[in-house]
Amino acid sequence: MQVGEAWWQQIVAALTNEHVKYMVLVATPAAMCSDMVRREWRRARQEGVCVLPVIASPDLDIKSLPHWMRAVHFTDPSIDEEWTRFILTLKGPCWEKRVPFMVEDLPEDFVPRPNEFNEVVASLIDEEHEDAIAITVALRGAGGYGKTTLAKALCHDERIQEAFYDGILWVTLGETPGDLTGRVKDLIEILSGERSGFAGLDAATSHLKNLLADRRILIVIDDVWNKAHLKPFLQGGLLSARLITTRDNSSLPESAAKIPVDAMQKDEAVELLKRGVTSADGEALQRLATELGKWPLLLKLANSALREHVSSGLSVDRALNYVNEDLSELGMTAFDADDPRARDQAAAATLGLSLKQLNENERARYGELAIFPEDVDIPVCTIGKLWGTTGGLKPVHIRRLCSKLYNHLSLLQSYDATNQTIRLYEVVRKYLIAKQEKKLPSIHEQFLDAYGLGRWIDLPVNESYIWDRLAYHIVEAGRKKELQRLLLDFEWLQAKLAATEVNSLISDYDYLSDDSDLRLVQGTMRLSAHVLAQDKTQLAGQLLGRLQSFRETGIKSMLEQARGWDGSLWLCPLTASLTPPSGPLIRTLEGHTEWISSVAITPDGRYVVSASYDSTLKVWDIKNGEELRTLRGHTGPVRAVVVTPNGRCTISASDDMTLKVWNVESGEELRTLRGHTGPVRAVVVTLDGRCTISASDDRTLKVWDIESGKELLTLEGHTDKVNAVTVTPDSRYAISASDDRTLGIWDIKNGEKLRTLEGHANWVNAVAATPDGRYAISASDDKMLKVWDIKNGKELRTLKNHTNEVNAVAVTPDGRYAISASGDRNLKVWDVESGEELRTLRGHTGPVRAVVVTLDGRCTLSASDDMTLKVWDVESGEIIASFSGEAYLSACAISPNGVTIVAGEASGRVHFLQLMGA
Repeated sequence: MQVGEAWWQQIVAALTNEHVKYMVLVATPAAMCSDMVRREWRRARQEGVCVLPVIASPDLDIKSLPHWMRAVHFTDPSIDEEWTRFILTLKGPCWEKRVPFMVEDLPEDFVPRPNEFNEVVASLIDEEHEDAIAITVALRGAGGYGKTTLAKALCHDERIQEAFYDGILWVTLGETPGDLTGRVKDLIEILSGERSGFAGLDAATSHLKNLLADRRILIVIDDVWNKAHLKPFLQGGLLSARLITTRDNSSLPESAAKIPVDAMQKDEAVELLKRGVTSADGEALQRLATELGKWPLLLKLANSALREHVSSGLSVDRALNYVNEDLSELGMTAFDADDPRARDQAAAATLGLSLKQLNENERARYGELAIFPEDVDIPVCTIGKLWGTTGGLKPVHIRRLCSKLYNHLSLLQSYDATNQTIRLYEVVRKYLIAKQEKKLPSIHEQFLDAYGLGRWIDLPVNESYIWDRLAYHIVEAGRKKELQRLLLDFEWLQAKLAATEVNSLISDYDYLSDDSDLRLVQGTMRLSAHVLAQDKTQLAGQLLGRLQSFRETGIKSMLEQARGWDGSLWLCPLTASLTPPSGPLIRTLEGHTEWISSVAITPDGRYVVSASYDSTLKVWDIKNGEELRTLRGHTGPVRAVVVTPNGRCTISASDDMTLKVWNVESGEELRTLRGHTGPVRAVVVTLDGRCTISASDDRTLKVWDIESGKELLTLEGHTDKVNAVTVTPDSRYAISASDDRTLGIWDIKNGEKLRTLEGHANWVNAVAATPDGRYAISASDDKMLKVWDIKNGKELRTLKNHTNEVNAVAVTPDGRYAISASGDRNLKVWDVESGEELRTLRGHTGPVRAVVVTLDGRCTLSASDDMTLKVWDVESGEIIASFSGEAYLSACAISPNGVTIVAGEASGRVHFLQLMGA
């Protein structure tokens, strides 16, 4: 780098280079006191560049440095270990998170306002200790008086950045901010680096509150109109401060320090008025500034008019005369700045100065900008749609006019030539609306028609503005019926969700809040927001899962569209098993009242039997998810349920130390199997349907005759509770898994324990046998699976690589693969013969509790604490489809024909799903 005027520019260029990951700082006492070094370090943190300070002087006093500097490890090169670690660090990746700085650059015509500026600084910073003060400060003043610009200037001040060393956040609200969830999520994404989904504003606010804990951050909340809008941004952050800009004191919390931002000082006003104009008459400028009320917006407009006259060849004095004459002609008089009506008249007169510099066609085009909403960056290409229709303007002419409006006449708040967007002053927008109020619906109409689309779903994906704001323009064009149809059109909802995000979709329904059908759909979207934020392909499933019980015509039509969606493979709920809009009390929800432990499907695929901790079982019609009957009789949680091979009976195992045999068709309790002295955890049926085998906390297994209910054998030998049991396909052997870290192989005919399988270092949670009866595969809390030879009891191989307990294991019908489910959030596919890990199935965000393989062996299902059920392709490891419930998904099963999937939830609900789509 070369020392000189461009020194800082060179530093910024280096730190913003995408290839620069580290900045090595030679730390001397002089360097640590240097404002430039601190500025450089702060910029590195904002760019996510890792700063590695190296001690270059023995008398360096690290303790005297600000907290954010001394929190970093200073490498001492005289210590070999530290130097070696330093070199290794440089060779590795940089994991530094960016310190947020969400503040735009100051405008070129910025004029400092030291009175207000210093008052805010004094409120935010303890000058004596050079530390931040956790406070809420408000800049209050009328529109156009420079509150936002002053807030930007404060954020760019190095003292503020030094005090709030964990970053500066910025959110602009405006008069109608809509659903605030999206604004809160924006801040969450900046702080965490992740775009998380939340069910609503409260959940998002809670997460933001957690992220602000122990951080020194300044949050700027710009253009606040309503006290309620502030609430999410005032939560938590005990070390953080808030800076609010508003025009209304009633929108502020009582504790806020209120600083008025009114007229500029005389010298400040003159400075702004004469920008770009040399040799002006000072007294004349002062008179004009006074006449304009020293109002920054009016001063900028008058300055633009002055510069335009001077650029056309007039002298400065002549230009001043013209401006004064024009203002007089336009009705400008001294006005009371506290009178809104007088301010509006003054603004209108001063705007007239700039509008006179436009020809008739340009004035018409500028007036049409009134249709665009406030506080929004409007793409120039979007304006081009309008102006191309109303004025026949080509892109080059549109860009020139935007540049003229901003650079020469100050009629735009901003024009970003790089990103090609503009923004209107709110005061100016209101003036334009008032001037042509009756024309606005037709301009909105022309704007919409300019897209020339027969169907709005054919909008190009890159038209982000109109995807977000279409509902607004349709309503303003007076086409509410059209919007109503759109918001009940599943194709449109899916298309908009794909192009934008769920909160944008939710906000559209606010325009027709009196429509009861639309309120139901909006309520559904809110309940599903956390799901759709993560997986947009679940829209159809969420709508069907929540709205099937409603009979409104518009709702039914939308759901029929949803059922036919073929955008991807998806899981279609057969019943309304999710919470409906307006809360669960809107209808009686069928289902259990507590955790579902197990689900089983009859061999003919007609019925599902669910077992629950609420001490009951339920029988369901698999075709439509209708609850047919409840099986009552147990006095404790029901842990497991199986169905006999002929489908006539179901057998349940309970914490009440009994098993019960039930008739599936009638629900009659046929018999109770008593004999265990502890909770019964598991139950299986032999393939011939004659016997059932139970596993209990009493350390035993028991073999029962199903027909008579007689206890045939007690299998003793375990020294701790028995968690699981399976039977070989020939019904000769039972294999048990226990908390005593062993498995047992038992002869079912005589009850003899043939072998004890030892090798696990912790509880054994599950066991499965291969279809050929050769191998048993066990899953343990020791994070491993083991493959055993059933015939001789030998441990053949150990399957490692899970990083948490293994909860369940399933084997494909051909016996080639074992699939394990773990608390490490993953499933793994293993080759049974070789023990090789073939692939890891990643996608769950919580422990995986259950795993089932389809009869063709091509897919596997998993149920997780992350409240999702996922369908996976066994060969590729890809997620085929996903369904989100509302509590832990604890059990799952698939019908023999592979059509219907059943999932049990910790809430007690049972979900009936079908895999649909392309």
